[in-house]
Amino acid sequence: MLLLWIFFGLLIAMLAYLLFAPIFLELNTITQFYGIRFHRLASAKLICPQNRLTIHLSIIGWHKQVELHARYRTKKQKPSVAPKRKSLKARLNMARALMASFKIRECYINIDTGNNQVSGLLFPAFFWLAKFTGKQIAINFTNQNQIVLEIENNMARLLKALIYSFILKKQ
Repeated sequence: MLLLWIFFGLLIAMLAYLLFAPIFLELNTITQFYGIRFHRLASAKLICPQNRLTIHLSIIGWHKQVELHARYRTKKQKPSVAPKRKSLKARLNMARALMASFKIRECYINIDTGNNQVSGLLFPAFFWLAKFTGKQIAINFTNQNQIVLEIENNMARLLKALIYSFILKKQ
């Protein structure tokens, strides 16, 4: 009986860890790092060496490099019946709830459009956006484009958002 309680306790602890472990989406044009990682267990990095797009996967010590330009045989797909589509309002509520569940951990955006007139027109909007959000968002006139963005979420917040949007749809 004690072993059963220990087993259920470990199972609940693993499920709680999977629900509340953070998922990070990272974009960094300064260091050329683009990736997604699930706490410390799994990560995927997008790398472009010699103009060939590759993905480095790492899952609990297992590493795999997948080249996206490699040719794969595709299976013929059977024609499927189109599923019933949700209403536009339900889809917008779900998208709004999902977007609200994300947290921006780090944000640094410094963009140049290449056209001084367009950059001049966008400068007040970027200034207002930086003041409104409290993040470092700027437009420059020096031909520098830099984006450092780190977004965090976890499965519990995603499930909460999905349930919330489902409840709103019923009302």
